[in-house]
Amino acid sequence: VGLKAEARVVQIDGHSIDVPPAANLMVVRNDDRPGVIGRVGTILGDAGVNIADMDVGRSARGESALMVIATTEPVPAEVVEALRTCDGITSVAVA
Repeated sequence: VGLKAEARVVQIDGHSIDVPPAANLMVVRNDDRPGVIGRVGTILGDAGVNIADMDVGRSARGESALMVIATTEPVPAEVVEALRTCDGITSVAVA
């Protein structure tokens, strides 16, 4: 629970994050390197998917990262598949 007594997701698999629970959440695991977050945003934007909230947690050694993205609508399956094929992305899960 955050400072305003609102529920928050604060950790996933050892990655520290801070996002409110949402109806449409996507977890993207990726290499921790320049350009990966931008590619994810571009793919979602090109598909007309609006990002409502997002946070990134890095691994302790800085080798991998985890993005938690809340969207205003469900992410279409073909967009999830496009993300999965991107260089630097290791997995995509939709909750």
